[in-house]
Amino acid sequence: MNSIYQKLVVYFLALNLFAIGAIGTYSYYKEKEALLLRTFDQLITVRQEKKNRITTFFRQRIKDMENIVLIPGIQKLFLNPSHKQSVPVLFSHLSLDDIQEYLTNAGCYQKLLVLLHNNIALGMNVENKNKKFYVLHSNEKQSLIKLQKELGNNRECIIKEIYFNHTDNLGTLILARNIFDHSGLPAGTIVLVIKPEAINDIMYESGSNSGLGKTGEVYLIGKDGLMRSNSRFIKNSVFETRINTPGAKNALKGLTGQGEFLDYRNIPVLSAYCPLNFSGIHWALLAEIDAKEAMVPIYSIRDNIIYLSLLIALLSAAVITFLSGKFSEPIKKLKDETTKIAGGEYGNSISVKTHDEIGELTGAFNEMSIRLKKQADRLEEEKKLRLRSVIDAQEEERQRLSRELHDGLGPLLLAGKMKLESVRNARAGILRKTIDEVMNLFSDTVQEIRYITNNMMPSGLKEFGLGTALQNFCQQVMDVHPVKIHLMLELNREHYEKEVEIYLFRIAQEAVNNVLKHASAKEIHLSIEEINGHLYFTFMDDGCGFDEKNQKFHRGNGLVNMKERVNLLNGYFELTTTPGKGTRIDIDIPVL
Repeated sequence: MNSIYQKLVVYFLALNLFAIGAIGTYSYYKEKEALLLRTFDQLITVRQEKKNRITTFFRQRIKDMENIVLIPGIQKLFLNPSHKQSVPVLFSHLSLDDIQEYLTNAGCYQKLLVLLHNNIALGMNVENKNKKFYVLHSNEKQSLIKLQKELGNNRECIIKEIYFNHTDNLGTLILARNIFDHSGLPAGTIVLVIKPEAINDIMYESGSNSGLGKTGEVYLIGKDGLMRSNSRFIKNSVFETRINTPGAKNALKGLTGQGEFLDYRNIPVLSAYCPLNFSGIHWALLAEIDAKEAMVPIYSIRDNIIYLSLLIALLSAAVITFLSGKFSEPIKKLKDETTKIAGGEYGNSISVKTHDEIGELTGAFNEMSIRLKKQADRLEEEKKLRLRSVIDAQEEERQRLSRELHDGLGPLLLAGKMKLESVRNARAGILRKTIDEVMNLFSDTVQEIRYITNNMMPSGLKEFGLGTALQNFCQQVMDVHPVKIHLMLELNREHYEKEVEIYLFRIAQEAVNNVLKHASAKEIHLSIEEINGHLYFTFMDDGCGFDEKNQKFHRGNGLVNMKERVNLLNGYFELTTTPGKGTRIDIDIPVL
């Protein structure tokens, strides 16, 4: 199997089948995982919403109790200074209109019970319109006395379950609060009995708005394991149906979580559970849905994945066979031409017959080959230009140095030699005068040497830094040439790297010399600023400028040398010029 066509068919077909199987399997399990997560998220949301509603309900009931104890009738009932009043006398002092109106508007209370300090126990049916208290029977009274002992000196309102009738196990959900007299002694206990349906109305919702489908439900469990709210599937389940599921046990232990297990009907469910602890209440809250209903969408997804995978496998086999032949030929051509490029043969092209990725790759290859040819030619031209610039610059510097020596030092040394020769046989007075003249010539010679060396290595650059060297240079230029140079320096330090200082000085020197030779400028503005670790070099003149499109200016040694120096410093160089409006050079060089 040496043919690229055969390899493409076999490899791509095997890879495609593997990919389809892997993606299908992965998609199924990821969808299943996502569905379970979404279902648990929904259960957790419902669970939390129910918990919040129950907690809010209890808080509101405590607030009701705090408001009721402030009603004047209740205050008069508990805080009457006479503790030996008979029941008829107590009834005669009570005004029940405000009490009953408040409790009726709340809509969740059955009775109002009071136990006075002298063990008088009274009760009132909230929904009874006669607005009268009645004397509690012994079972209820004993339950209140026991409750009062449990409360002790507690001044807070509590919510708990008590059992008024000990012959059965039906608990009653109540609010209880001690009342204290002005001296801080217990004056009695007030109790509000909550309707059982008030809790069921919060927990049980039917229809599509419940958020739990056809089999979902949310219910409460007491610490005895018995239901405290109605079941969706079992009638009369409150205090009758016992829950021993893992979720119920964990929630009663104070744990919050979710899981999949058998519910109280022995049916697999997805469940989200949490404890519900408030005041004296220690319940568990569970939100559940049948696993079968929750997993219905994933079964449909599984079947669709299987059918789609088979269809894709058949279609891909045909497509891969066709495309393998179409791909192999241009790839072979690309390989042959790439080998030529590796050997240094640039500029060859391959004919493009398609407009797909292979065609684009072939077009990109042709463009790359042409660009490589142009780049190789340009690099060769730049190499020659740089070499010529270096040679020309060296030759120009030699010529300048030769002129400096010939025109400057030559005449001075010759004049000194001639004066010394003229005094061989001179008298003492003439000899002394000639020696003074020769000494002056030597002083001029030393000054001329300093001038020459200053052009080769700027005066003060090594000792005093870039700023001082530029100041000296600008002053020397203005002393000799009719041009005004405005120098602005804002440098944060005296010295920079040696290479940076020399290159910037040479760039400034080259720019000024170009202006003096070609621009006929009257003013030059030169500034160097250090900002955030960068040196910003700006050079402007009011000279004649030049046309940037004229290539002879770009081939000059001066601009080439400046650009090369900036490139060696990893900087940025920009030249802006307009005929008749001067020239501007902007340079940005990073410094340590």
